[in-house]
Amino acid sequence: MHRTHMRSRMGARVTDLALVVSLAIVAAACGSAATPPTSAPSGTTEPGTSSAPSAVPATGGTLTVARTADIFTFDPFNTQDDYSIFTELQVYDRLVRLSDDGKGVDPELATEWKVADDGLSATFTLREGVKFSDGSPMTADDVVFSLTRAIDQSGSWGFLFSPVTDVTKADDKTIKLVMSEPFAPLLPALSTFAASIYSKANFEKYGDQAGEHPLGTGAFMLEKWDKGAQVALAKNPNYWQAGKPSLDKVVFTVVGDDNARVLQIQSGAADIIDFVPPNQVDQITSSGAQIQRVDGTAVGWLTLNEAKKPLEDPNVRCALAWAVDRDAIAKTIYFGLATPAKSIIPSTTLYYEATPNAIGFDLSKAKDLLSKSSVPNGFELAATVPTGDSTRLAIAQIWGDSLKQIGVTLKINQLEATTAQEEYNTEKYTVRISAWTNDTPDPDEMMGAGLDYKVQNALHTGYHSDAVRDLVLQARKELDTAKRQSLYSQIQSKVNEDCPFIYTVEVPRLYASGPKTQGFAPNSQGKYSFENVSKLP
Repeated sequence: MHRTHMRSRMGARVTDLALVVSLAIVAAACGSAATPPTSAPSGTTEPGTSSAPSAVPATGGTLTVARTADIFTFDPFNTQDDYSIFTELQVYDRLVRLSDDGKGVDPELATEWKVADDGLSATFTLREGVKFSDGSPMTADDVVFSLTRAIDQSGSWGFLFSPVTDVTKADDKTIKLVMSEPFAPLLPALSTFAASIYSKANFEKYGDQAGEHPLGTGAFMLEKWDKGAQVALAKNPNYWQAGKPSLDKVVFTVVGDDNARVLQIQSGAADIIDFVPPNQVDQITSSGAQIQRVDGTAVGWLTLNEAKKPLEDPNVRCALAWAVDRDAIAKTIYFGLATPAKSIIPSTTLYYEATPNAIGFDLSKAKDLLSKSSVPNGFELAATVPTGDSTRLAIAQIWGDSLKQIGVTLKINQLEATTAQEEYNTEKYTVRISAWTNDTPDPDEMMGAGLDYKVQNALHTGYHSDAVRDLVLQARKELDTAKRQSLYSQIQSKVNEDCPFIYTVEVPRLYASGPKTQGFAPNSQGKYSFENVSKLP
């Protein structure tokens, strides 16, 4: 869930989108079975250490990753949390993967592809000799089965592929996607976890329980899942990239408390930790560990459940939004590593625009909006923060201090991280303090998930705007970059009027890795995989 504020590069970003669009709409031949893609560092490693592998990488060993919460499922169809997504990325592959620079896609299970001149179909040539981790061959039928589930509009992420009407097998080496209309973000969508490829036979064997019994072609496979405690992944002996992975095992442990995770990376009990507290970066590096920092792909959000009164009132929501002191959050909580946000999407996302009506910190305006609302005299508001998450707790406290000045009392509820996620998934929350990260640089994923009420109930907010939804759907099929920019600018401006989500700051994703860990390099969107990671004895 990140990249530094780079408004001056807007023109460059739109040019980059033209590349993505051309990949999706114009015929393209990519990659070679003889040269599988590899990962390279996309984030920033703090000075003093290096994440580059040694000349002779270590082999074997167990990599321990301490994370703030457990996963929910291995089934991409129902996945709604980052921890499940990041774990699925280790077990499954996709037809294509996001390139290291984040501006296009590279081959993965497909070696080449071609999009028809009219943009209404695309064919993909499958990599030969790929096996699932149990040794069974991956076939075109498995790909068709997986992607047919992916495009199902009843799934959590079906909207990502809404123009795709059919997935068929052209022959044993080729699959074909048929679209109802040109689809600009086709290839970026296929690079996401939602387009993961898995075994048809295994899914049919386990049915509703397939999310606990994954079978993929990725570098690792499930060994054991102790729910609420840890997920252990073992090396895939049939992985298609020769000589990889180096590690024998990856174990994800659940350590919700920030200080406990920091102690684990300092002591060597953990090899990697996530959600590094910004105020402990210097302490971590002084102990010999290194920081991997990915800027500008995430925006902090205060997510509002409009089913909870009075949050259905846009005047109330916008009053809450104008009461966020973004400068204070950036300076005092993130120690200058974050910047005040000016949109619901990160500034490095394609078609970002800091619109003239971007929301800032103005208590007078907040009071005025509240005076026009259904609760002019104020009210009590509940916000959920994961237990042990000092950063999000501090955001809530700063916000709460400002809210007092407009007559709103903020009650902070701290819940174990997995429980807090479940509260959100089931829409029992009132306000959720979190962050959004796209899986690709294209804004369609965020716009579709958060602003289309037919998708996940607008990320469980209940936000309902036909005008905004129509703009989202228009932008999805628009191939002209200037027209697409206009549509997304309108969307971002409209969001500032409705305030369905309150953006706070653009936040960096911070990881820490120990001195024995080699080759850990989160990609441009802050996602990670471990096929190129090794560990010194």
